[in-house]
Amino acid sequence: MKKIGFIFLLGVLLIGCDKGEKFENNPPETQLAFESINLTGENRLNSQVRLSWFGTDVDGYVKGYEISLNNQDWKYVTTQDSTFVFPLEQGKDTTDIDFYVRSIDDLDQKDETPAYLRIPLKNTAPEVNFIASTLPIDSNHLVVTFSWLAKDLDGDASITNAYLKANNGDWLEIPLNANVISLTPENPSANGVTNAKIYHNGKFDPSTLSGFNINGANTLYLKVVDFAGAESEPDTSNSFYVSGKKENMLFISGQDEATTNKYKALLSNSNYDFLDYSLADKQPKFWDQTFSLIINNYEGLFINSDANVFTNPYNQRSALLLEFMAPSLQKYFNNNGKAFVTTSFTSTSDITSLSEVFPIDSISTSKGQARLDQDSGIVAINQPTWPNVNPSFLIAGVSPFHPTQDAVPLYKGQLKIGGGWVGPNVVGAKRNLGGQTSQIFFSVQLHQFDKDQTAQQQLLENMLNELGL
Repeated sequence: MKKIGFIFLLGVLLIGCDKGEKFENNPPETQLAFESINLTGENRLNSQVRLSWFGTDVDGYVKGYEISLNNQDWKYVTTQDSTFVFPLEQGKDTTDIDFYVRSIDDLDQKDETPAYLRIPLKNTAPEVNFIASTLPIDSNHLVVTFSWLAKDLDGDASITNAYLKANNGDWLEIPLNANVISLTPENPSANGVTNAKIYHNGKFDPSTLSGFNINGANTLYLKVVDFAGAESEPDTSNSFYVSGKKENMLFISGQDEATTNKYKALLSNSNYDFLDYSLADKQPKFWDQTFSLIINNYEGLFINSDANVFTNPYNQRSALLLEFMAPSLQKYFNNNGKAFVTTSFTSTSDITSLSEVFPIDSISTSKGQARLDQDSGIVAINQPTWPNVNPSFLIAGVSPFHPTQDAVPLYKGQLKIGGGWVGPNVVGAKRNLGGQTSQIFFSVQLHQFDKDQTAQQQLLENMLNELGL
């Protein structure tokens, strides 16, 4: 009986429906979250505005929306909110934006009365700042490097131009993506106000910055401009000193003042410019960009360091001083630069990055220890006229090295072994380029070999002569 009743009811329903009858589709309705924005004067919105909307359809569903700024040209979207950056005319401070949105239902019918909102806008001037942690220190040699950041409440994309000025010089336009800028004098031996070469993110820019002061105080200024012509307040750097080049050799010390003074005494017959890298705060924050520009001005370098690890205060990277220098030194050597390095390591020092740059392949990681004392110094290899030198006290934990295949050993240690230590005995080697000596590397700190100070000074002078410095 139940089955017969169901069939009867279905037949009644079919009879009651005319096959030609169609239900009329009703268009959807659209609403914005705000019906109006009643703001005037300084209370107007900035040009970056977030809007939301929704649609309803009594006989179907809303599948999307169209938005327009003139009620004629429409763009299809499926989202119900978005952040807009509305344009202002060049040089115009305020405007009113007409915003329309209409729903589209599942049968492609559109709302015949789009939702509308008039949006009162006022342009906001952009802002620009030097990044304080990158600003130059009180004293800088040849190169100044810094980074900066600009922003705009109307959207960072609304910033159209950026400008840099040194002291009383002219404003120079710089690229908006020039996040890291280096300045260095066109003539490194200049004195007084001159032009500076400019590098953006390590790339040379043929433009020049006027007003740069060599061997004097400098202050930098930054400003940006947005699409409406509004300028930021200029940001001002701290005052800093920039020294110029005087000699053809650069002496770089990564050790304390007492040790540095010992090397200065040993180099008393040489002329050089000097850089103090004994503390992380005195070292470049942007190593490759800054250090490369500095050393490219010199025919040769003298570098003393030790096994101390430094931490870059900007990016928090920790490494040996020579590790920070290595990428720049590799490019420097490739361009016929020369360097004399005296340093030291511990058995746990990671010299992987150094073996590609200097004539040192590896050091011993053996247990025990190699030592040198007053009776066991370092002696020249196949150079009878070069002096042998001894320390005036015991040096423990010496790190002789295996030279690279292209290296020529220069000095070896008369090692005293303890605790079963095994390893090489070379402590000094050189590398040639084009038939000329380009690098001399010692894995001992030569200032410690002062039992005979005359012989000690003669060793350093012989090495500089070998380099042609």
